[in-house]
Amino acid sequence: MPDNDIKIYMSKAQKLGVQVNLSSDFETINQNRANGNLEKAHALGKRLATLTPSFDSDGLRVNLKDVLPQKYLSQDILYQIKVLLVFEAEAFLQLDIPQNALSTTAINALHDALRENAPAFHKNISDGAAFSFYYLAVKKGGDVSQRIGEAFAMLCSVKNKEGFIEAGKTVWNLAADIIENEIKKADFVL
Repeated sequence: MPDNDIKIYMSKAQKLGVQVNLSSDFETINQNRANGNLEKAHALGKRLATLTPSFDSDGLRVNLKDVLPQKYLSQDILYQIKVLLVFEAEAFLQLDIPQNALSTTAINALHDALRENAPAFHKNISDGAAFSFYYLAVKKGGDVSQRIGEAFAMLCSVKNKEGFIEAGKTVWNLAADIIENEIKKADFVL
């Protein structure tokens, strides 16, 4: 067989000149498994899947009753708040956990728990565009909570209503504290 008939597999990353160090990746995963970080990340993701704006459930609660007028607590708006909370949990897991393996594990556990406990909701957010709008709001930078509030108002179908923008900002800011606290409580060994 001539040499020009031999095909050598190259990953997309290698073709683009990106260095891939699989042994280092496996070493990191094994360290995280040994020191309990993977288990902590999994538990954190499951815990964040319970983040809810409702007041009669188990899990993490964002107490909106004291900070938002009653008109923002209808079922439709609570649904949009829940979507925002899931996006925010995912975003903070990516931003606040320095190791990709741990953030990915936590995000996967979050979605697995949602898929198991709220399959219709999970399918809707997986197929919906809300995450894209929120992602763009975060990516633009600047006053992220303002941009999130604007995206929230738009997703509630009240594009320029100042009250809905403020409601979205309020949810974002309250949940940020809760999520960051949960990440700290995970106590990853880094």
